[in-house]
Amino acid sequence: MTNRQATCRCGNLVIHTRGEPVRVSVCHCLACQKRTGSAFGVQARFPLDAVTIEGQSREYAQAGGSGAVARFRFLWQLRRHRVLGG
Repeated sequence: MTNRQATCRCGNLVIHTRGEPVRVSVCHCLACQKRTGSAFGVQARFPLDAVTIEGQSREYAQAGGSGAVARFRFLWQLRRHRVLGG
């Protein structure tokens, strides 16, 4: 069985998955563009019982055009903002 781990850059949110994803997809709808800040959103979907989340997160849920609800977890507390450049 394959185990995977994903983390945010600061490491305060860690997601562990077991097994293979049910679906891997790339979407270019406006909602995915807004969520990712990119031209595409890339997702790997796993059954809930195959996912463990460590750290405090908040959930964002949005219904798609088909009526199916997608749920996303994100780090909710930013300690500080950094401005790069001059």
